[in-house]
Amino acid sequence: MRQKLSSITQRLALPSICSLCNQFHKGSLAVCSFCIEYIKPLGPACQHCASPLPDDSYLICGQCIKKPPHFEKAIIGYTFDEPLRSLLHQFKYHNGFYLTNFLTYLMLQTFQKKPERPQCLIPVPMHPQRIRQRGFNQAAILAKKLARTLNIPVDLTSCRKQINTAPQASLGGEQRQKNLHKAFYATSLDHEHVALVDDLLTTGSTANELALTLKKAGVQRVDIWCCARTINKTD
Repeated sequence: MRQKLSSITQRLALPSICSLCNQFHKGSLAVCSFCIEYIKPLGPACQHCASPLPDDSYLICGQCIKKPPHFEKAIIGYTFDEPLRSLLHQFKYHNGFYLTNFLTYLMLQTFQKKPERPQCLIPVPMHPQRIRQRGFNQAAILAKKLARTLNIPVDLTSCRKQINTAPQASLGGEQRQKNLHKAFYATSLDHEHVALVDDLLTTGSTANELALTLKKAGVQRVDIWCCARTINKTD
């Protein structure tokens, strides 16, 4: 119902209702300009994995110096804190498709500061059984919207998850890496530079395994585009 009401108000150019403060506003997004100010920017972060750093004088975190990830750059603008945490949970677990435009808006604000455009967007794939359970892949929804806005191709078929692994959220850092070993498969790709799209980067284990898989399939550079980054995690 929320999705239907949001679509109607957008088509008729009616005032929107903010998903956070429940007040009418004139913007077209699901969150008003006042509440957007409460979404916490990531700030100084590692150029590779986007882990928070003390200030802009640091370029790379200690973990990436010791063991660089298989992906080149994580492009993320916000921390996984309230109120963005609740919005992402609503989008991901409660069919909150009315938040798609707002979440991609946040991602575009970050991307506009990074001039290097990938040749293709690839959503982080889900196993078919998991898609049947949830009903959709939130990464694919974000990737398709970003692709239309930026006029960049989106590839929904070349990369797939072939092992239905245990949920990553229940595992620690080392367990996450073992859990994902050979979980993905990619066909041969012509693109040299691609960007993986997802809603959230936690430890980076999924992104790292996917980047390795894509590079084995012929990709030269893999970036990660997410809406938010968890902090205080061991990558």
